[in-house]
Amino acid sequence: MSADKYLSLADDGNRYELIDGVVCMSPSPSFWHQKIITEIASQIRVFLDQSPLGDVAVEIDVRLRDDLVYRPDVVFLSTAKAKRCRDDLTETPDLVVEVISPDSRPFDTKTKRRDYEQAGVREYWLIDPERESFTFLVLDGGTFAEKAHADSAFESALLPGLVLDLDRIRQMFP
Repeated sequence: MSADKYLSLADDGNRYELIDGVVCMSPSPSFWHQKIITEIASQIRVFLDQSPLGDVAVEIDVRLRDDLVYRPDVVFLSTAKAKRCRDDLTETPDLVVEVISPDSRPFDTKTKRRDYEQAGVREYWLIDPERESFTFLVLDGGTFAEKAHADSAFESALLPGLVLDLDRIRQMFP
């Protein structure tokens, strides 16, 4: 199926992604997963209220290619990109955040990493509650490079002044 056809489907309440032209259903995120997503999006939203650099959204379809549509946990788009979008996200996000669940680990850390890198996502954050770890990847010369961070905070290169409170996010881990 093409991304255009996929994005024109009626919402049936289930969670899907289009991967290599195939519609794949994935289970709804757990309560803890949603708490982590909400905390991250809230921290970004509070920052953006003070520094209006763009918009943040959760659980929205992101078209990366004609046969690839992911639904990341959190995305950020610059103001210019957000203004060009209507109902659908037609721009590559500047930032993508995925909260890893045990079943999604290989897909999030390898497949999605490669696809987001190829699409030009500038930062990709991986939050792994089971392993209590954070991985922050920054696009450098077309390739993701891991960015070091303090134990309790991460300073985004993409969003100057945003200091993600990792201790607050850890409090959401099950």
